Amino acid sequence: MSGMSNEELARLIQNLIRIGTIMDIDHGDPPRVRVKTGNLQTDWRPWCERRSGQTKTWDPPTRGEQVILLSPGGDIAGAYILCSLGSDSNPPPSHSPDETVRQYPDGAVAKYNHATGEFIVTGIKSMLIHASDSITLKAGNSVTLDTPQSTSTGKHTIEGLLSYLAGMSGQNGEGGTTSIEGEIVHSGGNLSSNGVVVHLHIHGGVQPGGANTDGPK
Repeated sequence: MSGMSNEELARLIQNLIRIGTIMDIDHGDPPRVRVKTGNLQTDWRPWCERRSGQTKTWDPPTRGEQVILLSPGGDIAGAYILCSLGSDSNPPPSHSPDETVRQYPDGAVAKYNHATGEFIVTGIKSMLIHASDSITLKAGNSVTLDTPQSTSTGKHTIEGLLSYLAGMSGQNGEGGTTSIEGEIVHSGGNLSSNGVVVHLHIHGGVQPGGANTDGPK
């Protein structure tokens, strides 16, 4: 840096690390952003992802986001965009020391509270979990499905007690039959088949005389 004035040297040092704001974003290949810092602006430059090797992440910045610029040699035009900083226009989604929160532009929020052990996802429209082998849902106490309607396809096996509170209806698909093995106990209400109430049905033409011919059959 021989022959460089003190003013020029001071300017380069000042430009090594600066605070700027995302101006434009190009999500193409390769993805790049332009940043404005003071009266200066960068060329199209890459931003730093958490991982960019065999494990990859994609978390692009947004316009107006405040970021840190690292400019090797003090050249703003060739700066690298590091992590973002909170600002008055983009406040943090939480102030709790117990929470880790991710908030999205559409209002969806993923929040984990390590003090209570509660993980909450709100504001999403749909969720897809696709596993090529299997999915296990396990809870120490209970699992609650709260929805007006749910659809399940394929064969199902229930190993524990199956209980229902609001009745049950269904039909066999493709000409199949319903088969139940084991003892069935029914109490209260009517048990009917094809419109016939079983415990009220009487066979006509049966002459009484035995213990098994009295009353409904």
